[in-house]
Amino acid sequence: MPKAIELVHVGKKFKNRTILKDINLVINSGEIIGLLGPNGAGKSTLIKIMTGLIKQDYGEVYLLGRQLGQQRRNTNALLGLAPQQLALYPQLTVVQNLKNFGFINGLNQTEVNQKTSDLLATFALTSIKKQLAADLSGGQKRRLHSAIALMNNAKIVFLDEPTVGADVTSRDKILNAVKRLSQQGITVIYTTHYLQEIEDLNAKIVFLNHGKIEAIGSKEKIIQQYAHPAIELWFQGKLPTIAGWKRKGNCLEYKTAPANFPVAMILKSALTDNEIQNYQLQEIKLSHSNLESAYRGLIKGGISHEA
Repeated sequence: MPKAIELVHVGKKFKNRTILKDINLVINSGEIIGLLGPNGAGKSTLIKIMTGLIKQDYGEVYLLGRQLGQQRRNTNALLGLAPQQLALYPQLTVVQNLKNFGFINGLNQTEVNQKTSDLLATFALTSIKKQLAADLSGGQKRRLHSAIALMNNAKIVFLDEPTVGADVTSRDKILNAVKRLSQQGITVIYTTHYLQEIEDLNAKIVFLNHGKIEAIGSKEKIIQQYAHPAIELWFQGKLPTIAGWKRKGNCLEYKTAPANFPVAMILKSALTDNEIQNYQLQEIKLSHSNLESAYRGLIKGGISHEA
């Protein structure tokens, strides 16, 4: 597949503090990338570098085969950016907002009309196209905000927390719109703290932490490598000592890698242990292998090898 974005040994510092360190990344055309990581991981800085808003201190950035910084005007025309902060004209209707931004981005009348029609449908805005932006709900404003980012000839779109404040219906419509963009060959860089959205989009995950890329891959690959399924045994009063179990606050916890997690066998072994018979077991809790578990595992430094 053709490369939409390529970063080669990219780094950035602010006031002698390293924000990004030796970032190497290839994103193919049409991919949906879920850019994940805790606050302060460097996600915003990375997006600003990829969109040309700031310049890296070292390394190279290529967009659609062009080195960023060369033919800047032509490159910018291929990018769409919807930051978290809404950028709308409240006194204009939905249609007027779209067309206005289209003309600002240099589209001609025919292109503006076609793009407006397509995006009204893609983001489920057709039924409210004559409403003033000021009168829209929070979710409707989010959909319009994302659509505006595409009122050019963008081949790469950056959506930063596009569903913040959106209701369930608007959220689903935004996610469906992102899927359609991908099907059209448009690359989408998507940031969110709602991990379920990444699962729904079946996005390729890029996990950034402490200024470095710590994991790249499909949801299945990330879960397989980094999730921490666990069993917790909660007791009334003192805790027993059971081989292979670790004390965690007021409970005993058993963790292992997902591929080696026979829950029934582990529980049977623990519950038949002679030591446990002298203690009052109150509750058994299971945490499953999912993206949230993998996310927590990555933040803590990957797979724990403790039994």
